[in-house]
Formats: sequence, C-alpha cells, structure tokens
Amino acid sequence: MSLTRNQIRLLIGAVIAVLSLVVQPRMSAFAQELFAEAAILAIFALSLDILARSGLVSFGHAGFLGLGAYAFGGLTVLQNWPAGAAVFVAIAIGIVVGLIVGIFAVRTSGAFFIMVTLAMAEMFYSWVFRSPIFNGADGMGGVPRLDIKSLTGLDLNNPVSFATFCIVMCILAWIVVEFIAITPFGRTLDAIRQNPNRISALGGRVFSYRLAAFALSGAIGAFAGVMKVQHTNFLSPDLASWIISGDVLIIAVIGGMGTFVGGIIGAGLLVYLKEILSSNFGHWYLFLGGIFIFVALVLPRGIVGTFLDWTDGRRASKSAPAATESET
Repeated sequence: MSLTRNQIRLLIGAVIAVLSLVVQPRMSAFAQELFAEAAILAIFALSLDILARSGLVSFGHAGFLGLGAYAFGGLTVLQNWPAGAAVFVAIAIGIVVGLIVGIFAVRTSGAFFIMVTLAMAEMFYSWVFRSPIFNGADGMGGVPRLDIKSLTGLDLNNPVSFATFCIVMCILAWIVVEFIAITPFGRTLDAIRQNPNRISALGGRVFSYRLAAFALSGAIGAFAGVMKVQHTNFLSPDLASWIISGDVLIIAVIGGMGTFVGGIIGAGLLVYLKEILSSNFGHWYLFLGGIFIFVALVLPRGIVGTFLDWTDGRRASKSAPAATESET
C-alpha cells in the first residue's frame, strides 16, 4: 500500500521532529544556539506558508516578526509585565495589526500585494529605528525569557533547555497549521489559491478568507518574534528589516512553498549554510545566493515539493501497467 502525498509530507515532518528532539540534547553548546535559531526561523516560515495557502506571498513579513518582538520586549522591559502574559498580548497584537493591514493589502494581489506588505514593514522599521522609547537604532537589551521551571522543570536560561523549548514550540506550530489545512477553512484557502475568480463566481468570500489567513499569519509571525527576542535577549530594528523578509521567503521557496515541512527544512538549511559559509568566506552572502539560485533552478518546486512530485510520478508509473493489464 503506497502512501498518499499528504501522508508522505506528514511523515517527513514527524521524522524531522523526532530526530531533532533526539539529536539536539547531545550537541555542543554552540549547536544549541543553531538549533534554537533554526526552530524559530521555521516557525516564522510557517507563518508565511499559511498565507501562501491562499495564493498570497508577502515580502514584508518581517514586520510581524518585529512587531511581536517589540511588543513582548516593551511590555516586559518597559512595563514590567509577566513574560507569560506578554506572549499572549504580542500574539493578539499580531492578529489585530494583521486585520488592519490586511484590509488594505488583501485587496491587491501579485506584485502589488508584495509592494504593499513591504511598504508596511518598512514603515514599522523606520519608526522603531528612530523611536526613543526603544532606544532607536541602538536597540534595547534585558529582554527576559519565560519562566516555566515550576511547570515543566525546564530552565530556559539554560541553552539546552531553551533549544528544546524552541523545537517543541516549532512542532506545536507545525501541528496547528497542519490541522488548519484539513479544516473547511484550510481547504477553502487551497481552492482560492488555485482559482480565486472561480471561487468568487461561486459566491465564495475570497477577501474574507484571505484577510483571516493574513491575520493568522500575523499571529504566528508575532509569536516567532517573541521567540526570537527571547533567544537574543535584545531588541533591534533589524528584526523588521526587508533582509529578514527576504530570508524567510528564500526559506519557503527553497523548502517548498505551501508544504509546511519545506519551510522547516529550508530554515535548518539556511542556518547551517550561513554558519559554514560565514566561517570560511569573506563575502559569504554571495556564495549563499549562488547556492539558492542553483537550487531554485534545479528544483523549482522546492526540495519537498519536488520530492512529492517524484513520488507521484513513481506511483503513476506503477499504476499504469496495472490498469493496462486489467483492461486486457
């Protein structure tokens, strides 16, 4: 019995999750930082992927990452809020801002949507870059981590425990988006991505569904920002820069846009390549760009998308002789 496309995709995600949890605690202290960074980037990629399910691709998604980071940092450092409460408020702010921005952005599509989201993110970047509240371009330190030791026994100030926590949060985020994908809401987003005009002609509320997807994407992106600022313990305007938006877009495209697990693979690949190349080459971003261009040309559907297409082809080639024999 051969596995379906979705079953293969879920199996890939399950294998990655198990391997990460098994291997990560045995790695060095430096490797713990890389695991944490990759897991946070994977959560961020999932936020872009859920938006891509509706046929929209944002080039200003770092705005949500920065929004979540600054909301959490501002509430905990400046207002002395408990970190746990600040997490939920930061996510709620991501939803609200997603709805407000989405009202304008979702009315567009294609290059226009890309430019609107980029402009919104750059507006936020410019504000925090000059804001005296958050110390402007110099940033602000002292951002605390969650205290869950009494509940789980994990001290998140320990690098191993924090990396494990990041991986678990990434797994939970993946499970959430996978669940959303199989709900009527998720299936409607898929249909809109394939043919929005047809869904609109059938009476479907394309704008409302895309707006909801944009707000959901904002919530997950803000959560990724909360995790990011806990990892670095430092707020910086660079969190909302277009470079971060470009990184997550590269992650999603290389891994396989809309496959969910592709973003997770792409995040790990990006973190690994950045570390290897920056340690050995001066202009390492040039080499990184060349690698991703090569992968994009060879695997236009991304790593996971190409693999799933290959399994579909094998399944079709095996079923064709069987169908011929049954006819004879």
